[in-house]
Amino acid sequence: MAIGDVFGHGFEVVGIDMPIGMPADHARSSDRSARRFLSPRGSTIFPTPARVCLGARDYAEACELSLAVCGKKISKQSWHILPKIKEVDDAITPQHSGRVIEVHPECSFAEMNAGTALASKHTPAGLAARASLIGAEFGEVPCRVTGARRDDVLDAFAALWTAERFALGQHRVLPEDTEEFDDRGLPMRIVV
Repeated sequence: MAIGDVFGHGFEVVGIDMPIGMPADHARSSDRSARRFLSPRGSTIFPTPARVCLGARDYAEACELSLAVCGKKISKQSWHILPKIKEVDDAITPQHSGRVIEVHPECSFAEMNAGTALASKHTPAGLAARASLIGAEFGEVPCRVTGARRDDVLDAFAALWTAERFALGQHRVLPEDTEEFDDRGLPMRIVV
């Protein structure tokens, strides 16, 4: 199913772990705010590439375009998810912003954990802590889901947790002190 189909499927809220709203020539305030929120694990927030990078044919061109408008190259992590970012950007409109939200599972887990970031999800302790938090919210979490890694399943539950908070008006928005929109009118925010 394409992401645009999910947006139009009638869900009350859709939480997506992908940037929504792309900067023209600067770092998003939401990314900086999320990195501070997750400190010392803020590196789990990849910088959102500038919109101009969506047209790049390869990593070298994306770096060149980003350097020209932002003064710095695009990260490898951002380059690898750029096709998915483009898919989301192609499908979303400002009219979706009342029910399609950007989430970051690490921020959601930190919020569940009284504002404290967890150990890496690539460690047994990090996975156990995430499973415990999700279990407290949703009950027993399936150990295996065909075609998905355990950390991805837990991240999906974290996105669901945040979407439910948004639907109930019990969420937080990063950054908390300012609203920022891209040149298409999409909010550049991370919902927690």
